Amino acid sequence: MCFSYFKCNLCHTFVINYRLQCPSAGLFQCSITGLVFRMEGEGEVLYRTVPWDRRLLAQNGKRPAGPLFKFTCLNGSVCQLHLPHCEIFPGGGCDYLSVAHVTDDIIEFIPPHDITETHIIINISGFCAYGLTKDKDAPVFPIKAQVLLFYQPSDDPELESVLHVLLLPRNVVLMKVQEERARRNGTRETFIETTSDCKLTPDQTYSLSTDGYHRVIPEIKKFDNDKDYENYTTTFAVFLPVKVKKAELTLKKKKNIAWSTLDLLSSLFVNREYPWKGFYRYQGNSSDKTVYVL
Repeated sequence: MCFSYFKCNLCHTFVINYRLQCPSAGLFQCSITGLVFRMEGEGEVLYRTVPWDRRLLAQNGKRPAGPLFKFTCLNGSVCQLHLPHCEIFPGGGCDYLSVAHVTDDIIEFIPPHDITETHIIINISGFCAYGLTKDKDAPVFPIKAQVLLFYQPSDDPELESVLHVLLLPRNVVLMKVQEERARRNGTRETFIETTSDCKLTPDQTYSLSTDGYHRVIPEIKKFDNDKDYENYTTTFAVFLPVKVKKAELTLKKKKNIAWSTLDLLSSLFVNREYPWKGFYRYQGNSSDKTVYVL
């Protein structure tokens, strides 16, 4: 499994391509995106995430329920595709989910061949773009989600630093989030690895509280999950006083705790020279570079 960059001449940004190499027939999972491919033999698949056409989805009464992947089958044959989902199975199953097959301005919706606790499975005979969708009037249930944290130190050591807190569906591509945040903010932010998994209810409001030494803006925010497969914007900003090296955060829906973490910032001060060590960092001058992921 590897990924590489190429430059889009239309928007002048760098885009990540993922390349999956399969040595034989069988099931193969991408370690970065969570996608699973059923191969009929040895093969290689190239793919990347692309923006949804929300107008086209809305015309069909749909909204995103996962990233949209554009595929190129370089060689070999893929007969089945498994797309990660975030649903926590309610009574009655997930008949409000479908997979969009997008070709230019044409879109068709494919019912699942099967649904597991983690993936929606469809049979395919050709490639273009595929992504998971949900009916706009689908019932609202909690979904598998995650809390991602990006630390931004102040340019002035006498001013507050900022911790950006993002509430996102579990099936976003983490590397894409990191790449997009770094594209916007350069090297100013550090991604903090912590226990991120939680369950959040779409369209419900949440509050983030701290140990009392930090300002949080805003006080409450709605979890608008279907808009977060491309934007990756800050949900809460936590302003940290000068020289603070510890933060305790708790995310709540009313009085119910949805997620919490302790001693959050200590890892940032263990290795000041390489705070990004172990994480992907966007670099705009690396368009011809391929990096292998273990």
